[in-house]
Amino acid sequence: MKQERFELVSAYLDGELTPSQRSEVEGLLAKDPVAKHLYQRLLQLRSEFQRMPITPTVETVDRTVEQVFEKIDRRSKRTFIWGGSAIAALCIAVISGIISATRSPVIQLADVSDSEPLKIALNEPIIEIVNPSNLMLTVNEPLFQIPQPSVTPVEN
Repeated sequence: MKQERFELVSAYLDGELTPSQRSEVEGLLAKDPVAKHLYQRLLQLRSEFQRMPITPTVETVDRTVEQVFEKIDRRSKRTFIWGGSAIAALCIAVISGIISATRSPVIQLADVSDSEPLKIALNEPIIEIVNPSNLMLTVNEPLFQIPQPSVTPVEN
């Protein structure tokens, strides 16, 4: 109800009401002291706004528009420079990768064809096993005695 009353009084001040709404607000202002106080405050606020000094703009509209377009141009140039720099860096990285790949020692080692062929031993070992007769594997008995922990019954 308060919001509706405020909107009616504000529209009354601005001259935005129909004749029937206008007479309704005038009757409300005559009967309701709260509505009359609201009307007085809105009148005071309106007069304060009208008395506020308006600072004249120093620059013309044409100059403001010109400044806006200059700023847009600067942004697009900056974007172009950053994009061009990124593309140049990528090209340099690709070219340096190709150059360093042709001079890489790893690739040169892989290209060596006069190396000895790989040998796989199927029937005899490549490295001689020293003294295979001393090798002892026991399946049923361990090589040394493993001590057993003493088990004590747990009391309840």
